[in-house]
Amino acid sequence: MKRKNNPPKEDVKKEIIIKSREIISKMGYKKSSTEEIAKSLNKTKGALYHYFENREDIIKEVLKYEGQLVKEAVSKALVREKEPDKQLRSFFLIRARQVFELWSFYQSVIAEYFNRYSFIMSTLSEYTSEEQSILESIIRDGNRKKVFNVKNVRLTSSSLIKAMRGYDFFMFQGVRFDDIEDEISETLRIMIKGLG
Repeated sequence: MKRKNNPPKEDVKKEIIIKSREIISKMGYKKSSTEEIAKSLNKTKGALYHYFENREDIIKEVLKYEGQLVKEAVSKALVREKEPDKQLRSFFLIRARQVFELWSFYQSVIAEYFNRYSFIMSTLSEYTSEEQSILESIIRDGNRKKVFNVKNVRLTSSSLIKAMRGYDFFMFQGVRFDDIEDEISETLRIMIKGLG
């Protein structure tokens, strides 16, 4: 008798993450139980625990998956731009558009976002570090090309990330990306050229 070929563990984990993402977007964080996720996948609750330690672990992986989607979109956009000022603009605008799309997908979870902010931020700390590395690289390149004159690259990149989080907040309040795209561009122009 031939044994069934089981899909690789990473493929099953990704399937669980994607399905969990859908469940969370429809039902919200509190109502998205492991039972509900398992049922949507035609699996037992115990089968989920073969891949994840608990419900929090699944949620963390969903958030990491979301961060990866944003990172991939930003990376693709940065490859198309050669000049540091255009890369910086792309970084902010593409990232903001991606965050807005996440907001659109997770409208039912937004209120919970603020209650769970520290959990989400600690989960995304690795992604935030990657964002900071991308910005530092863009700023150093801009310094080399004399487009920027940044004295403290790390402090500046950290400040830029916090500025972006401000725009995230407005999108999580329901402001559409199209309504703030010009504001983001103007903020970047001021950051790059100054108020003069």
